[in-house]
Amino acid sequence: MKFLFLLLGLALGYRPTAQATPIVRVELRVEPTTRAFTCRYVFTLPTTDTASVLQLNLNKRFRVENLRGGAGLVRRGRVYYPNFQNTLQQLTVRYPTPRRQARQISFTYSGTLDAGRAKAQVLEFSAHSGWLPFRPTGEYELLDYALAVRVPAGYQVRSTTPARRARAGRYQFGGRTSATELTAIIAPQFAQVTARSGPVLTVVKAGAALTPLETAILPKAQEIIAFYNRTLGRQDSITRFTVFLTGTRQDAFGLLDNATVITYRPDFDVAQRGDLLILAHEISHKWWGYGSVHDQSDWLNEAFATYSSLLYLQASGDTTGYRQVYTKLDQTTPNTPPITGFDRSKYEPGMYRRVIYNKGMAVLAALHRRVGTTPFYAILATTAARKVSTTTTFLDVVGQMVGADTRAWLLAELSR
Repeated sequence: MKFLFLLLGLALGYRPTAQATPIVRVELRVEPTTRAFTCRYVFTLPTTDTASVLQLNLNKRFRVENLRGGAGLVRRGRVYYPNFQNTLQQLTVRYPTPRRQARQISFTYSGTLDAGRAKAQVLEFSAHSGWLPFRPTGEYELLDYALAVRVPAGYQVRSTTPARRARAGRYQFGGRTSATELTAIIAPQFAQVTARSGPVLTVVKAGAALTPLETAILPKAQEIIAFYNRTLGRQDSITRFTVFLTGTRQDAFGLLDNATVITYRPDFDVAQRGDLLILAHEISHKWWGYGSVHDQSDWLNEAFATYSSLLYLQASGDTTGYRQVYTKLDQTTPNTPPITGFDRSKYEPGMYRRVIYNKGMAVLAALHRRVGTTPFYAILATTAARKVSTTTTFLDVVGQMVGADTRAWLLAELSR
């Protein structure tokens, strides 16, 4: 199997990157009519990682076979995962004395895609489908990947990058993304509309032709991306982007690999302020998705995306909407714990959004007012380009760009 996946990697054009990240090889075979799938998964640590233990968490409902750990001792178990409030199966490999060599775990697992991520003949293998393994607390760990998908005749597959090969029900994709964001949208047909100018922006729908409401997403997404590219993304601009419409009516989420998945109701309408803010929020996660989701660093994801969407709203001329939404969110922040050290497990579920989304947004707005628009956008652009993932690093960016006094002030605000 090592040789097979080496060939797969070469076929997909994979080459090791300068930054040492884990490498995964995934072969996914799907039966759309039953939602059943089988996945062959190979996870390889970089040679610079000398860890003596490698663990992967996986949905407990999936059946695991052919578990291999090279020279390591393999063990299976179960673990309660607080972030999911559920028990997962955990695959562990213990290696001999650390040496500077590749360490690998490979296995096959099978199961059924959750019904909430399927509709008629459409299947959504995505970041929120829970179909992929990940290291503990590493759902958004960056990795290089090669993804091969096999589907029956009459079905097509789309992903966040164009297929490197697509022939006779076999599709191959590759790139770099986070551990749980490898994406395969499967359907008998797809409809799409593509921007004629600017970044390569496409709205892709699994199923029949796009409705007028769905087609209207394209020009709004163009406006949002143009604004972000001029401001927070000017050091790391979007050159291609895909908006997926799956019709599974679950949620919306942005992906690091220049894409977002919108699975809301059919009347999702970007002419309405609320839906427009959702689109702007999720697109901004192209930059705001590097903080941990398990601690206070999650404000670097969600507060930044929330305030980015409000900045777009203001820049688009809807200053009334900006004030109304800002005030509504800000009114939820009194009597909330500090962002610094926030532990969501100690509070009722609603406190998480009040602190991580809303209070974080208010802190960013206060920083904006304190330093002015030009320095503030420079801070955002540098933060985005550096893929900042901790509050301390963000504080350092602020201190470097606008001074130690403002860094100290910001730390006090986050600790308030």
